[in-house]
Amino acid sequence: MIRALAQICALAVAGLMAAGSALAQERPWTPLPSPVSATCPGGLCQPQGLTEFFAALDRGGPVRIAQFGDSHTAGGHITESLLWRLRAGFPGRDVDLTAEGVVGDTLRGLSSREPLLAPDAPVPDLVILAYGTNEGFDDLLDPVAYERLLREQIGRVRALVPRASILILGAPEAMRGEGGGTCPADPERRWKPPAMLGVVRDVQHRVAAQTGVAFWDWKGRMGGDCSAHALTLGDAPMMRGDHVHFTGAGGDWIGSLLFADLMAARGRGGR
Repeated sequence: MIRALAQICALAVAGLMAAGSALAQERPWTPLPSPVSATCPGGLCQPQGLTEFFAALDRGGPVRIAQFGDSHTAGGHITESLLWRLRAGFPGRDVDLTAEGVVGDTLRGLSSREPLLAPDAPVPDLVILAYGTNEGFDDLLDPVAYERLLREQIGRVRALVPRASILILGAPEAMRGEGGGTCPADPERRWKPPAMLGVVRDVQHRVAAQTGVAFWDWKGRMGGDCSAHALTLGDAPMMRGDHVHFTGAGGDWIGSLLFADLMAARGRGGR
């Protein structure tokens, strides 16, 4: 698994660099290696929760996406990757993605955001909730309170924009370097995932299933256990040395996986 992920890094970055040097003004349409999710078929659970978003893509008019999240959203690489692929896949269409990311933020930050959408903002066809990493690093997190908050925020979005689809990006794999790790490619056994990160991910997965909200298995699609370490390896790593944040190439790769899974689900009719 670790060796395969290291090969993924090298192949993905090489493809991006080779294609990007050809035309400086065009981004490459390059299929990248794709780990398989063991949690959700095709990476997406409850794709039927994206029916309104897929309908908006099919109607031919403007398509609006609003994403709320933490530093993964604030960094811009993932959202930019998703947006340019949507625009390339639907040329001539007015597709826009508004990214509202705050470094260090949690779902609690979203709950205190007022108003959720600016008064002059267009009504989104898709609302993406991309939280969970910072909650996962909180050793004192109350899972019951977190689940209640997640349900409340899903209800809040539905009350505000009842026709919009909702997509939860499950918390990605991330690690802290405090020792006690078990990854084969980490001989010093330094890196391990925080204990609460898996709890957060399980809550997100369960609540999404119970509320009919789409859920994307981010951890599975980046390679599962130990992927946050494996993706830091090699000459052109996909994750930074902190084992939490992605490099530019890594963010582009993650955005390409999300786009591919969305389009595959659309091709299946959202089933």
